[in-house]
Amino acid sequence: MEVTVWSGWVAGLAIGLFVVLHFWLIGKPAGCSTGYGNVCGLLCKKVRYYHEGEYETKSNIKLWFLIGIPIGGLIAALTSDTPWHISFDMGMYEAILPQSDAAKAIWLIFGGMLLGFGARLAGACTTGHALVGGAMLNPPSLLAGAVFFMSAFLTTRLLFGT
Repeated sequence: MEVTVWSGWVAGLAIGLFVVLHFWLIGKPAGCSTGYGNVCGLLCKKVRYYHEGEYETKSNIKLWFLIGIPIGGLIAALTSDTPWHISFDMGMYEAILPQSDAAKAIWLIFGGMLLGFGARLAGACTTGHALVGGAMLNPPSLLAGAVFFMSAFLTTRLLFGT
């Protein structure tokens, strides 16, 4: 079976158009970390992760954006010509992650919590800084994007030596 892969420039163009269109239609920059904070706020009213009252509206666009990400992935998988199945195979990460599924889950949840903490500390997630802030030539976002990519590069070199 032949798999058709789109060129990287097509995806880059689509992401760039989405960022501009989102800002034009909504009037706010796209980003995911606020959506996670909104979910936390909806699940536990005692968590004041973001500004007072921000997560209390059901029309919060970042919450719907966050929900749309896995739904979009599911639609893409269901409409793909390539057969797929649910798997816990982590590819090249199998060499560095624990072998049991429970230990992997704990490790990945801990990593996700660190990512959330880092996103909150940096003022936005990689989407918010690298894509939106980069498109707007926002100096703190350009710096944050550079730090994100350099730390990912260095971590990969340390873990895999490639």
